[in-house]
Amino acid sequence: MSHRTKRSKEKAQSSLDEFKFDPNGLDLKFSKNLISVLDGYRINRTYDLGFVDKAMNKGDLPQSFTKQWGTIRAVLHKLAAIGPKVPGVEASLNRKQYMSFLSLAIITLVVPVLMIAWVFQVAFLTPWAIPLALLAVAFMMINFLVGGWYNRKVAWLIHDYLKENPSLTRNENIILKKWVQILIHYVARTMRKSGVDPEKNLIKFFNDDYSGIEVMKVPSGFRKHYVVKIR
Repeated sequence: MSHRTKRSKEKAQSSLDEFKFDPNGLDLKFSKNLISVLDGYRINRTYDLGFVDKAMNKGDLPQSFTKQWGTIRAVLHKLAAIGPKVPGVEASLNRKQYMSFLSLAIITLVVPVLMIAWVFQVAFLTPWAIPLALLAVAFMMINFLVGGWYNRKVAWLIHDYLKENPSLTRNENIILKKWVQILIHYVARTMRKSGVDPEKNLIKFFNDDYSGIEVMKVPSGFRKHYVVKIR
């Protein structure tokens, strides 16, 4: 590593250490969504951040948060950039994309044939209608199952890689945990002041190592997250 690169990284880290996250002014719904996003990025669950930009463009967010968002987004983008570089991830995503393209191509060919056979009652196509419909349904199901399998495979590849290289995200994970903890305290205060029932404002978490929360449901076969109540 060059001295210039090292100094640049040290400067960025110093700036990040001095950064003070302040969620004051955020509404309850946005705060809950932000908790799930920041917590998810700790395990490389890289959510789309478009909802933040959309809220900013509409003027729904306080200026104090808007000024902070550049720093927050830089941390999230750094974590999101790790996934595609993990060995095996790009190949798995390419195979998933190929399967999706194949399924779409089959369905695109089958649907017009079915329309012609059933709507215009074309005799020589009628015997093929049901087999083609079954083929289209089969490819839709296969695409769904294969897509889910590849998503899971990619998630495990990234998980195992980060487990073997914890230094890659150690600082960012510490910072994200701190920001989520600040948001938890902020949401708790907001609900108390507003008289909002925490039981009716459960939040999706991917980690349970925070204070001030109560886990209502744990991850299961179909649910990949915790359902949490903020005390």
